[in-house]
Amino acid sequence: MTPLVVGIMYPPRWDARPRERFDADLDALRALDPRVEIVDCRYIEDNALRTERGRPGSATDASLRARAPELTPEQRTALARIEVALVADLPFDVADLAPNLRWVQSVAAGNGQLLSAGLPTGRITATTAAGVNGVPIAEFAFARLLAHAKRHRELDERQRDHDWQAVFGAVLSGRTLGLVGVGGIGSEIAKRAQAFGMTVYATRRRVDRPAPHVDRLFHPDDLHTMLAGCDAVVSAAPETPETVDTMDAAAFAAMRPGAFYCNVGRGSFVVEKDLVEALESGHLGAAALDVARSEPLPPEDPLWDAPNLYLSAHCSSDGRDHFTGVFRLFRDNLARYLAGEPLRNAVDPAAGY
Repeated sequence: MTPLVVGIMYPPRWDARPRERFDADLDALRALDPRVEIVDCRYIEDNALRTERGRPGSATDASLRARAPELTPEQRTALARIEVALVADLPFDVADLAPNLRWVQSVAAGNGQLLSAGLPTGRITATTAAGVNGVPIAEFAFARLLAHAKRHRELDERQRDHDWQAVFGAVLSGRTLGLVGVGGIGSEIAKRAQAFGMTVYATRRRVDRPAPHVDRLFHPDDLHTMLAGCDAVVSAAPETPETVDTMDAAAFAAMRPGAFYCNVGRGSFVVEKDLVEALESGHLGAAALDVARSEPLPPEDPLWDAPNLYLSAHCSSDGRDHFTGVFRLFRDNLARYLAGEPLRNAVDPAAGY
C-alpha cells in the first residue's frame, strides 16, 4: 500500500488550543484512509519576509531568497516525500524540493507568499483557509467602526481623567458602508451592517451576480464612485497586483469628509503616507488598520502617531479557535482529495486568489 504522505509544515506552537486537540485533529486525518501518513515537516519564515513574499514579483527577488531559512537535511528528506502539505509558508522552488507534492492547504486566507514558492499550474493545487476567520474578523472590523461612531476613545479619556462630561456618538442606522471586496470576510461584515440598519455597497468583478446583504455592487474600476457615497469603508479583499495601492490619496479624497476607513485585508492595499495625510488634514474622520506594509511595524513609523488611527498587530482573527476551523476545512478537503472531488477554496492562478 503506497502511503499518502501529509506534511504538517506550520509550527504547532501557533495552535493555542490544548495539545490533545491538535493530536485529535491529526488522528481524524489518519482515520479518513489507512494510507494517510503524517510527517512533521515544519518550515516557518519571519513576519517581515512573509509579508514581502506576498507581493507581486517576489518569486524572483534575490534579496528575499537570501533571507529565507536554510533547509535542514531532515526538512529536505520530508519535503521529498510529501504529497499534501498544511502550511503557513513554503520554501522557494518547492516544486523541485517536493517532486511528489500535489496539493498545498494554507492555514491562512492569504496565499501570495505561497504562490511565490513556484507552484506549477496543473501539477500543484493551492487552497486557502478563506472563510475560516470570516466571523471574528467581521466582528473586529465592526467593533472598530462602532468604537469610532460611539466615540469610545473619548469616553475612556473622560473616565481616566475623572471627568463627568457627556460624549454623544453617532447612529449607524441609515448610514452607508462600502466594502472593498465581498468574499468570506466582506460578506460577514455586510451581514452585520445590514443588521444595524446600514445600506451596504461593495466592489466585485462580477457585478451581475448578487451578493447576500449587499444593496449595490460596483466594479473595481468604479471604486471611487462607490467611495463617494459611503460613510465608512472596509477593505477585506485578497492581495493581487490589482489591489496594491488601491487606497491612495485619490481614493481618500473621493471619500466623504469625516468618513471612517478600516483595513483588515493586506497592508499593501494602503499607501500609508497618503492615509496619514488624510487623517492629519481632517478629511478622513478616523481609520483602523489591523495590517501594515511592514510587519512588525517599526517603532519610528508615522502610523503610530497619526491622529484618530486605531492600530493593531494583525490580530483581528480568532487566535484561540482558528485552527479548529482550519482542521475542519483541511479534513473535508482531504476527504475530497482522496475521493478525487474538487477542493474547497482552490486558488485560481490567473486571478491570484
